[in-house]
Parts: sequence; C-alpha cells; structure tokens
Amino acid sequence: MKDIPNIRAIIFDLDGTLLDSIRDIAESMNLALKELGYPTHPIEEYVNYVGNGLKDLSTKVLPEDKRTEDAIYNLAEKFWYKYDEGWHVNTKPYPGILHLIQLCVSRKIRVAILSNKVHYFTKKMIRHYFRGAMINQGKNPFGIYSGEQPDMPLKPDPTRALELADRLKVNVENIAFLGDSVVDMQTAKNAGMISIGAGWGYGNIDELKKAGADLIFENPTDLAMYLNQKPLVP
Repeated sequence: MKDIPNIRAIIFDLDGTLLDSIRDIAESMNLALKELGYPTHPIEEYVNYVGNGLKDLSTKVLPEDKRTEDAIYNLAEKFWYKYDEGWHVNTKPYPGILHLIQLCVSRKIRVAILSNKVHYFTKKMIRHYFRGAMINQGKNPFGIYSGEQPDMPLKPDPTRALELADRLKVNVENIAFLGDSVVDMQTAKNAGMISIGAGWGYGNIDELKKAGADLIFENPTDLAMYLNQKPLVP
C-alpha cells in the first residue's frame, strides 16, 4: 500500500457513496419517460446512466434516434417534477455511513460533499439525511457542499473540488475524495487529492483500481476503522 498523507478532510460523493438512491432516481425517470411516450428501463440499468448530471442522464435513457435538444430538455424537466415528489421514498444512507460521519466529526476530520446531482436536490437531501440528530451531533456537519449548478463544470473537472478545498481550509494533499465511480477517482487526481474508492456503491472495484484509486474499501465501516487507526488531527 502506498504511503498516504494524513487525511484532514474528506469530500464525499453523494449518490452511490453516502446514499443508496438509485431506485428513486430510476422510478422517477421511468415515470417521466412513460408520460412522454418513451420506453422505460429496468431499475438495475440506471447504475450505468447516473453520475454525470441531469442532462447526461436524460440523454442516455432516451432512444438514440430521439436525442434532440428539445427532447432532452423536456425529459429533464419532467424528471425534475417527478423526482421532487419521490426523492425520499426509498433512498437511505448506506449501512455504516452515519457512523463514518460521526467518526470524522469526533476526530476533527472536516467533511464536504461534491455531487453532479442538481444542486437543488443535493441541498434537500443533505438537510434531510444528515441533520444533526441523525448523527448525534448538534448540527449538520455538511455545511460545505456543491451540486450541479449552471455555468459550473461537472466532475471530473477539479474546479468545484478545489473551491471546496478553499472553503475547508485544508491543503489538497491532505484531502481525500471518496466516491464510487471512475469520474470520482479522476476528480481526485485532477485536484491533487487522495482518491478513495467506495467499493459499496454503484461502481466496479476493478474499474476503481484501474482508475488509480489510492485506497478502496468494501464498506464504510472498514474506512472508519482505517481512519481510527491514524493519529488524531491536531
């Protein structure tokens, strides 16, 4: 195992890393597709469609011969309304995630979230799933976060990751970027951060390895144990 610098902060991906949200995304998009007269997709296939923003998702689920700008826009808009009604129905934190967050807080490891999910939904979900009572803390630890926003580049562009690093006030070499996809590993590399693969998410562990992940953990508890063995952040 390569020598890993002391981790003073972690930037988390959201879907497939903190939250298992694929069913609500899939069911909302299938409702949107059905209402617009397009074929739907099996829920399990959506792991291949998510991760690169709403426009990319809307493009991938449309039949290839229907992928016009108007069709993509209309589907994305329809999905927005469906997902606004159903984002919380089946979505939940992965087992061990709340403990991992608690550990970070107790060890003074700063935390943030960077997602390619629309910022509106990112904000809603952070407030719902990670409010203080959920992790036995006085306040939501994720006061620093960013979702997809107009005129801002998506991951793997490092721009937003570096902005979060500035807000965390931690040097990039001491920040871990935790995510379940190749895009997340590329984001970490592009930003000069430690790349940690979330092997419990929607990605593939072999792909995370090929993407050059510095560390890979099969579940959040293993990552918590790894962090707990390290010296306390001063």
